[in-house]
Amino acid sequence: MNYYPRHLGDYARDAGHLTLAEHGAYTLLLDRYYATERPIGREEAFRICHAIAKADRESVTRILQEFFRWTDEGYRNKRADEEIQRAREKSAKASRSAGQRWMRTHSERNADAMLSNNQEPITKYQTPKIGSAVADYIAEPVPFPRKADVKRLSRDELIAAVGDG
Repeated sequence: MNYYPRHLGDYARDAGHLTLAEHGAYTLLLDRYYATERPIGREEAFRICHAIAKADRESVTRILQEFFRWTDEGYRNKRADEEIQRAREKSAKASRSAGQRWMRTHSERNADAMLSNNQEPITKYQTPKIGSAVADYIAEPVPFPRKADVKRLSRDELIAAVGDG
């Protein structure tokens, strides 16, 4: 998950007693847990939290004991597992909905929704090939007079300079 809800009231209630180092460890562990959507091993937790000193390793151990539970796969967080499951269900529902919407607009009954087989569309950003009907129709661009020149020209001279266009 690239995003997870962080309910400030819940966090303050459940983690308000933590030290600064413990807050940092808990945040780093939650971020990694949500990002990978998998349990975290004990040594991995120390690496995630950059816990080299004994005091830092003890802080990480306290966080793991208080907010995570050990399983055969590694440490898991109940709230994070619930949020990940909710996000997966929401994503699956949105995917099904998009698939149904696509089928409705791209079915054989709806010929207007079919895409064109035109491989080389001519747009205003493409230069037409010389000798094509479009190239023959397009005239050479006419340069517009400068602002200073416009002030000096009469209406008839201006029309002649720009063209009837």
